Amino acid sequence: MLDLPHFSVSMCRKVDKEKPMLQKVKNGSIFPREDGKIIDEHFGVLHSQQDAFSLAHMFAPPAWREPAQLAEFDEVVIVVRGQLEIEADGEHAVVASGETCMVGKGTRVIYKNASLEEPCEYWSLCMPAFRPERTQMESV
Repeated sequence: MLDLPHFSVSMCRKVDKEKPMLQKVKNGSIFPREDGKIIDEHFGVLHSQQDAFSLAHMFAPPAWREPAQLAEFDEVVIVVRGQLEIEADGEHAVVASGETCMVGKGTRVIYKNASLEEPCEYWSLCMPAFRPERTQMESV
């Protein structure tokens, strides 16, 4: 038996009965874009109307590049296929399949597909949730 001498019921988190403990997403919501990138949001303001975080499945076409942006949230990317190139405040990283990278809130960042021929598939987790008004995009 597990001995937890400092554990008490009062230390347990109270369950909010207003929010379901499980939220399964069968299909996300496509966030409209004009640059060929597909953003399929599974959790966030667009799909689940919650603001604590957002989770989106991203598909970037070959040679895709996003303008520089300054976001008011932390973003973690997990690359599934291909390579995502990230330039952030003078630093440069290529994130390959199976790798992750975090970009901190308030960082000037540019995301781009590192390949001119292959698509890049990745997941993006933003905390708090992505909202257009939380992102300042530079003009191209």
